[in-house]
Amino acid sequence: MPTVIENGTVIAWNGEAHHVLDPGVVVFDGDEITFVGTDYDGPADQTIDATGRLVVPGFVNCHLHLTDTPFTKGHQEDVGSPRGPGNYQNYNALYKMLPGVRKASLPEDQYAGVQVALAELLLSGSTTIVELGYDFEIGGDGDIAITETIADLIGASGIRCYTGPRYRTRHYGADASGGVFYKDYPGDAAKKRFEACVRFCQDFNGRYGDRLRTLLAPGQIDTCDAQLLKDTRRFADELKVPIQIHAGQSPMEFSRVGETEGRTSIEYMMETGLLGPDFIIGHGQFMTGDGDVSSMAAHELEALTSSGTSVCHLPWVKARRGGVINSIQKYQDMGVRQCLGTDNYPLDMFHEMQCAAVVCKIVEKSSIAADCNFMFRMATVGGAEALGRPDLGRLAAGCKADIVFVRIDTPKAAPVYDPFKFMVLAASGDDVDRVIVGGETVVDKRDVKTIDVAAAVTRVNAASKGVWERLDI
Repeated sequence: MPTVIENGTVIAWNGEAHHVLDPGVVVFDGDEITFVGTDYDGPADQTIDATGRLVVPGFVNCHLHLTDTPFTKGHQEDVGSPRGPGNYQNYNALYKMLPGVRKASLPEDQYAGVQVALAELLLSGSTTIVELGYDFEIGGDGDIAITETIADLIGASGIRCYTGPRYRTRHYGADASGGVFYKDYPGDAAKKRFEACVRFCQDFNGRYGDRLRTLLAPGQIDTCDAQLLKDTRRFADELKVPIQIHAGQSPMEFSRVGETEGRTSIEYMMETGLLGPDFIIGHGQFMTGDGDVSSMAAHELEALTSSGTSVCHLPWVKARRGGVINSIQKYQDMGVRQCLGTDNYPLDMFHEMQCAAVVCKIVEKSSIAADCNFMFRMATVGGAEALGRPDLGRLAAGCKADIVFVRIDTPKAAPVYDPFKFMVLAASGDDVDRVIVGGETVVDKRDVKTIDVAAAVTRVNAASKGVWERLDI
């Protein structure tokens, strides 16, 4: 039953790049796009008028956290550490607030947070997300049944998702002196958690009409021993699922890996076999001692580029704490694959593209660094490539019918000289008014069809009070 989208400005894919068709036509049948062009005279069971809209591929948001984002919002900013500028931007967020909030979150709090986060993602045009699940010691003590319930909430929302509960050898936190402690999990607890995560990946991969897939998500690189990472690679190859690890989050992390492993973070990934076209480095800000990508050793750069590893940047979460990625343009020039994610709030890829572009221009002191076409590519095709999905992030025949309508009939938009510059430098998630995932309309006129948004917001507001009361930091 073909559906024809007509009269819109279409951001189409020609096999190598996004390009503009104005006006353009997109046709999909079931969950697959069958035609993209300017003139269509085939059958149509339904017609959607996209006048005054950009018709774009859905964003591929490659790194975020559903369960705790609503409860960390506003608690991690404008707070630092007395230990000096090098740690100021990261200490409170990574080593105090995140462990505290996660430990204080009961399962029902997490479920409330998930639904609010999913609604925000859909309303801002993310059609595919990569969700990094909670750590072992979060409220619920690592019970994989909580992850299973969350996976079902994700599936019911209509979004496309790669989800993986995290596991690690040890956890960290802030000590009484303003430093950081690392503590191994007792006995075989870490091993059992890893085995439970592998079973989850086996059991849930491909559910909800293949909209829900799984990935292996070892925790922060400084919390995983070499054997755990080698086992991760072995099972990822066996299950044919991707891997994502948190790495390059802070200078403390980079120093810790050097002290405990006697090598850099990239060398540690090389040694444990993680690098590959199915591997994503989440953050990628501090991959060298000075945080400058130009300082990367030649053998490290060669390993990243030849392996096809992707770096998923999360610029806003760092920028609002005084940090920058140095830089996206350098990674691009070096030929390293890159994608974008939101990490936590706001879960809006328009906002993330804007921050990525502007911060990079400031870092490079160049108006032409991180151009808007490349930013949009990172937010769509870059994420799809990182997941090994040539059928996502593009409007082209044979791709999934994951389609977003962006309003351009507004004072903010008019006139649209360059759709890419508008989307990256001026638009926001509030300009999205229709979202289609797998051929199904999940947002129409900013109404989320799959989630009772008002009820979800009420639940998360109530849940937040309990979480904040239980916080022990």
